[in-house]
Amino acid sequence: MLAHREFLGAVASRAGLDHPDAAKRPAESVLVGVARRLDDSGRNSLGAALPTQLATLVCESTPLLRNEGKTPFLQTVASELDASPERARFFAQAVLSALAEQDPSTAEAVRGGLPEDFLDLFAAPGDGPPPDRAATAALPEPTDLTAGEVSAALAGLPGWTGDDHALERTVILPPGIGQELRDRISRVQQEMNHHAMVEERGDGTVFRVWTHARGVVTDLDVELARRISEVIED
Repeated sequence: MLAHREFLGAVASRAGLDHPDAAKRPAESVLVGVARRLDDSGRNSLGAALPTQLATLVCESTPLLRNEGKTPFLQTVASELDASPERARFFAQAVLSALAEQDPSTAEAVRGGLPEDFLDLFAAPGDGPPPDRAATAALPEPTDLTAGEVSAALAGLPGWTGDDHALERTVILPPGIGQELRDRISRVQQEMNHHAMVEERGDGTVFRVWTHARGVVTDLDVELARRISEVIED
């Protein structure tokens, strides 16, 4: 079993983070995202190799209805960490390359259970700080919204529900153009440097937005919800 502090330290070092504690959320997001794409045996094997805190999250993760590729994985990581897809990729490489160095046999087994396009994520990221660090620091701070302000915003966002913690909309994407719409939404998210959590469920595609670093809805989330609706309804 990997040592918790040592593993987070290795991730932090690869990701250019200042402290092992800063690597906790990236490690959780990446490993749970990977675990959801493994079968029961692969998920349990990964969990058995990880420190207890990470192992619990991995073993209790819900398998995806279908095994999605690398792009949706990075989009989910980006959403959960409130980062760009490029930075999410950087974090994924930091986590998975640390796993490969500290437990090569487990990393090899995990690689074998993932789609082929995940292979390059097990290589260590390049030198330097994570992408977008300087750009993110220069962005204006979003404004937290009160419950009343969120309620007022929802009145102008047909199809969206939620409260001051998150906004959510479920849609059935038209056959044949669903991927095109996802790509357009991804471009909107990159322009805003803000990302929705996207999940495929039995009743459709769920878009969920909130400002992860704060755990609340901000004006940035309302704007992202509005622009997602524009793409869907175009």
